[in-house]
Amino acid sequence: MFGANSSWSAQDQPFGDGRGHTNPTPRPGQSSKPCLENLVTQESHGHILHQERAAAKVAEGCGRLAEFLAQSPWEEKRTGLGVAQLDIEEHLNSHNHIFYRVLQMLEDLPIEAIHTTVATKLQRLHSVIQLSYIREWPKTYLQPETSTPEFNLVISEIAEFETKRMGFLHMVKETILSVYDTLTNPDSLGPDNCPPKLLPLLGTQSTLTWIQFELPEGLSLSPLQFPTLQATFELVGDIAEIFLFEHGPVGFIIFYDTVQIPNCEVIFAQFHGLIMIKNPSYPSPPIRASRAPHYPTRRPAIGTLVTCPANDRNDKSRRYPYEAMVIAIERNHWPTEWRYLIRMEQPGIPPVARAALLDRGILNPSDSRHYIRPEDATLYDNDVAFFLNAFERPLRVTIIQLGEPGFYETVRMIQPPQQDRSPRMKIQTIESHRLFTQEMLPHYEDAFREERALAKTPYKIITWGQRTKRESLPHIGNDILMTPD
Repeated sequence: MFGANSSWSAQDQPFGDGRGHTNPTPRPGQSSKPCLENLVTQESHGHILHQERAAAKVAEGCGRLAEFLAQSPWEEKRTGLGVAQLDIEEHLNSHNHIFYRVLQMLEDLPIEAIHTTVATKLQRLHSVIQLSYIREWPKTYLQPETSTPEFNLVISEIAEFETKRMGFLHMVKETILSVYDTLTNPDSLGPDNCPPKLLPLLGTQSTLTWIQFELPEGLSLSPLQFPTLQATFELVGDIAEIFLFEHGPVGFIIFYDTVQIPNCEVIFAQFHGLIMIKNPSYPSPPIRASRAPHYPTRRPAIGTLVTCPANDRNDKSRRYPYEAMVIAIERNHWPTEWRYLIRMEQPGIPPVARAALLDRGILNPSDSRHYIRPEDATLYDNDVAFFLNAFERPLRVTIIQLGEPGFYETVRMIQPPQQDRSPRMKIQTIESHRLFTQEMLPHYEDAFREERALAKTPYKIITWGQRTKRESLPHIGNDILMTPD
């Protein structure tokens, strides 16, 4: 169609001559700027495409890494553990093995081609994991044993190590997931206002907590141990892992958050008895069973059903008096209140645990706390009753008459400090829930003996020298002491 002498140039035919050739030489007065701009645009587009492909590969790798962290650490051995040196090294080897695998997966990511902020975060994470590689058991970094000799110290160290380790792995996983979200949703997500702090394992203060336990002899069978521990401790916290050791029914539990449990030494497992516990969340050990006074009233024992008064300020289920079971007691020195942990059950609702105090009479409508109301004794005129004074010593009284609602007028004999003076009568108005009958007295003393039997720490014998003879105080029937007013 076109002759041999027909002329062509890129100015007249900008898409070429049809044979794949163009003349890039501009005519006089024509600039080469549009060609350079096109070249820069193509290079920029290629760079963006390369970044997008690299970001997709990094996101895919972060997804695999997060999946690995969500499964592999929790597939490790959790039962039949030992406390020998080889067993301790097994915990350390598992830790280093997982961290080495995480480092390999991070190093396989093409982070040099992605956004600077994301690459910096992953590089920082890589450095922190390298610093968390531990060559020998970090005994000096683990919480030392202070006051619970009946609990195995090695298990306490393992519990602290596994809690720190689990918290660190959780931090690594959250960091990886934040990178994954940034890469997969670059436009929809705003800045990360609460990124996890990237610190080495031994430099972190884990948000997880642990409790060490010793099961009763009746729970030596493995099939019963896990269900009982789950049912008992899920009331007080979100359980992450349970570790059981082979030499006896002992172990520890790791919780995702703080444990809602008072500072006590035992907790009641329904149908199985008392589980001894050690909770390192408190700076001081729990007060053991003793006659240290808490309030002049008869306290309920662990494992007994109690009645709680109505209070519907925040909870519809508390509009009427309700029953609950005491599962733990936090003993405190006078005049601090004793705290009780009660188990509340309602039809169709999982049981919950709540802290409670002893009821002191008429409740404040604005007070939403839980209270325990001791069982009132039914008394009549001239009946003999007992109440506990400020030092939890049972004192005998005689009922005169029913006073105001919830109170009785009583009379008792008082021995003056002067031995040569005769006893005198004292009339006293006492709340009905502080009074109990002769039949209730052995129950109180038996419960006290049971709680005393839980204290296994041997007491040191102190020699005070020659004993001074003193005249015995006079008694008034039933071996109940008369005390000074």
